[in-house]
Amino acid sequence: MAYAQTYADACFNLGDATGGTVERHGAVIEIKPKETGKEMAGNELRTQLLYVLSNLDHWRGEEARRVKGILRKYAT
Repeated sequence: MAYAQTYADACFNLGDATGGTVERHGAVIEIKPKETGKEMAGNELRTQLLYVLSNLDHWRGEEARRVKGILRKYAT
């Protein structure tokens, strides 16, 4: 589910890699792009939502069905 969160965040916080930072959390290295204040739209958003959905494959339950349904609606 962590990857799904990362992909979802990217939908709303497009970044510029040239102004990004690299953070180390133990053995994990995280690259954070500089936010541009822009949001994804069109085919770019559709593709990103498909990444989110693919990473929510094992999420089950009523809330999962509801949220996935909303994401599918926007991904079509």
